[in-house]
Amino acid sequence: MTFTAGGCRDLRHHMNNPKVIEAFGKLISGRSGYMPIIEKRQEQLICSDCKHALIGDEKFCPECGAKVEKK
Repeated sequence: MTFTAGGCRDLRHHMNNPKVIEAFGKLISGRSGYMPIIEKRQEQLICSDCKHALIGDEKFCPECGAKVEKK
């Protein structure tokens, strides 16, 4: 287990666990059986050459024409 400054831990690997979702639903609603919708963010793609923000489905940057390589 890795700890960072301030005692924060990366718990994203627990997001899809049904028990965690159920506990979170009970915590925010005060009742059991509540199923929260957990928003999953996608990281913004940025052109490595010109730093232009990309939508995500481009093969080439519309600003400078550089090939977009997804990680």
